[in-house]
Amino acid sequence: MLESFYRQLSDVADSVATSPAHVADEQTAELFHVLSSRTERLAADSRNLRDYALQIRSMYQGKIDVRQNKVMTVLTIASTIFMPLTLLTSWYGMNFEYMPELHDHYAYYVVIAIAVGMATGEVIWFKKKGWF
Repeated sequence: MLESFYRQLSDVADSVATSPAHVADEQTAELFHVLSSRTERLAADSRNLRDYALQIRSMYQGKIDVRQNKVMTVLTIASTIFMPLTLLTSWYGMNFEYMPELHDHYAYYVVIAIAVGMATGEVIWFKKKGWF
């Protein structure tokens, strides 16, 4: 927007300075040429500042994206670890009468060992893959 304003101001100054009707005398025409060149520089500066601001915004957005990716990785790993454990607990939370594990003395400890083994196995697998 500002660049457009400076371009228009430069065009007006050029038009007055090079007017065939000699609207301005020699000294005033020279001043309009100076005004035109300065507004061209201001237009270029405003364009450079806009480009710089866009680059800074892009870099900031990139950092936010990296942080969000890390958070999503942690949430995915946590979900992947707890999903099989949730299945296991929901299975044994049904308390059907004819589940053979209900009457076994060590069934509770076996289910705990299976859950710990699954979680440990997943953590080891994730560490080998470099995800954790």
